[in-house]
Amino acid sequence: YGRLLRDESLMGFFRGVDMGKLKEHQHTFLSTAFAGIPPDFDAAKIIETKHSHLFARGLNETHFDMVAAHFAATLRDLQVKPDLIDKAIGVLAPLRPIFERGAIAAAA
Repeated sequence: YGRLLRDESLMGFFRGVDMGKLKEHQHTFLSTAFAGIPPDFDAAKIIETKHSHLFARGLNETHFDMVAAHFAATLRDLQVKPDLIDKAIGVLAPLRPIFERGAIAAAA
């Protein structure tokens, strides 16, 4: 999370956040995403609900792109093979429209 907390465009979204809890939630979510999201798991609804207060503060798809870029850079720093990084980003990329819709809904 160091990259995210140092990024001036993202750091404000993490102020006051219990990072221990966030890491637990992120671990659970990523484990589910990479294992294959079950058909009865409504990822969009969960993300929209958990991020609604952030959408109200301006979170949008551009921020999603920044987080994805930091994620990929971290994997590169850990010497993960490029094809695996591409696969990991491919798992997360379909979530981007949720952040577009969340930002639009918050602005309405």
